[in-house]
Amino acid sequence: MKKTFALFAVSAMLLAGCAGSSNLPPKDGLTVYASFYPIYDFAKRVGKGHVTVVNLTPAGAEPHDYEPTTAEIAGLEDADVIFVNGLGMESWTGSLSEEARSKTVTVTSSILTRKIGGTVDPHVWLDPTNAIKEMQSIEQALAEADPAHEADYENNLADATLLFTALDEKIAAVSASFTQKHIVVSHAAFGYFCDRYGLEQIYVDGISPDDEPTAKGIAEVIDAVKEYGVDTVYNEELTANEIAEKIADETGCAMKTLYTLEGLEEDELGTENYVSKLTRDVNILAEDCR
Repeated sequence: MKKTFALFAVSAMLLAGCAGSSNLPPKDGLTVYASFYPIYDFAKRVGKGHVTVVNLTPAGAEPHDYEPTTAEIAGLEDADVIFVNGLGMESWTGSLSEEARSKTVTVTSSILTRKIGGTVDPHVWLDPTNAIKEMQSIEQALAEADPAHEADYENNLADATLLFTALDEKIAAVSASFTQKHIVVSHAAFGYFCDRYGLEQIYVDGISPDDEPTAKGIAEVIDAVKEYGVDTVYNEELTANEIAEKIADETGCAMKTLYTLEGLEEDELGTENYVSKLTRDVNILAEDCR
């Protein structure tokens, strides 16, 4: 019997305020920049009411590869705060001026990281409990930059924490009943998610979607598909992976999309966000891993 994952009522508290490409500019509020989508989403939730959040990575762009223009880098000097993921996601931070660096906050600094092949995995946000830690870092930075509204930022963080804790608990309950514990993904982005919910990712490409697998690596993925009885290979939303598609064809697997939440497409702005996308992932997995 198929299991479904319904978006629970508490999510309505914050969904409406966190979709789209930017906040409505508050009067006399802060202007902050987020390096890519998840951080943008989190900053909007915590800064709601007092902060204009700008997502540096355009809709449809892959943040692993994105480089801001020289003009955009220069413009960051006017930011009140700049939020980045760190852990190798933003190669361009070395181009920032001393002034911009002084305003830059790495939101993953309190998170225990994992490694793949000796390289730190930056995709911490796919575990909602890590997302809460990122929002805590964001709240601290906003309160320091705008102490007059510290109580509001604390309240916004409390609301977001309630929502993300409920999301985590729901995912844990649903995934506990999965009989298929292995998922084959085109890009090794789901390690934190899998660690949190008792799953194991088998990946075609490494930490970056640009990491090309070896012939041996491809053969190992095909062997794993057969060994574990996997019937679906998952591509990601922003980058098509021809090798993953060939593996699916060769093994007779279905091809579907799992969302890394690294960004939204242009037509999703205003309708989708972190919670809705991660919910969609779990709905897909509930169908395939039952």
